[in-house]
Amino acid sequence: MVVPVDACAPPNQTSVGRNRSNGRLQAFGLLPTWSHIRLTLRVEKSPMPKKTGPPRPNRPLSAGTNPPSGGAGIGGLLLVIEYQDAAGRRRFRPVTLWSIKPGRDGVPRLLGYSHDQGDLRSFRLDRILSIADADGVLQEPLDVFYRQVLGVSWSPARAEISAADRAGERWAVIRRVARENGLVLAVAVARADLQMSGEEVTVMLDRVEAACAAGGIDLSPDDLERAGRWIRRMRPSADAVGKNLRELDAAAPAVKAKLIEFCLAVADSDGFRHHRELTLIDQFSRALLGESLALRRAFGGDGQAG
Repeated sequence: MVVPVDACAPPNQTSVGRNRSNGRLQAFGLLPTWSHIRLTLRVEKSPMPKKTGPPRPNRPLSAGTNPPSGGAGIGGLLLVIEYQDAAGRRRFRPVTLWSIKPGRDGVPRLLGYSHDQGDLRSFRLDRILSIADADGVLQEPLDVFYRQVLGVSWSPARAEISAADRAGERWAVIRRVARENGLVLAVAVARADLQMSGEEVTVMLDRVEAACAAGGIDLSPDDLERAGRWIRRMRPSADAVGKNLRELDAAAPAVKAKLIEFCLAVADSDGFRHHRELTLIDQFSRALLGESLALRRAFGGDGQAG
């Protein structure tokens, strides 16, 4: 775009000394008069640079587009990470790295685009079991790879501390799964007759192991031994039982019915159904299913006449 600028206006009248000097130069023909000056300026629009950022969630990178680099200068590095989550599940995750960021707990995180999830994900270094490049070559040892390629120092001492943290997180997940599958109610039934037999503990351990396996968590012999000790120490209070009932209230009716059957199996495991156990299970049936245990038996356990 061409913009004409008319400079016929006289110079600033407040600059008296400069005006007098210009007048003398004009008198000797050394400076043209303002009425003969006309300036032409050319103004061209230039495109603004486009801002770049990380790929949008749930949207893979388009072909020919390099992912943005992060603070460590590793952007675009394609790796296959063997990763173990908090529950102990191991998976191979193809990831295009974006950056490295510190964690509040002192454990660095790799931030990148997870191709199997189709979104940005962060990966704790203490949960990474192995790393391979795009050609499938393992990068060993990991601490050397972190230092030389990623510019991160990760000492074995820190990894040992983090391993203990991982074990604690895994155990917390196992306990949560157990509670969500009615373990608190089952222990309350086992304690109703003032004693807990080994057979009752075995039935409850089988339930916990099956529930964890359904969630992709394989319990080791050490896990089962620890769970058994935990069950034997449990003394559910009335408040704990009420809280577990409220948590299970949102479950499907079929799930609730299986919980009642689970409690009955615990009561039957020692060969004798104590009346206190049956009274407690009846209360659970009324709270979860809205019907008494005797009514369920009369209708075949599913509310339908046999």
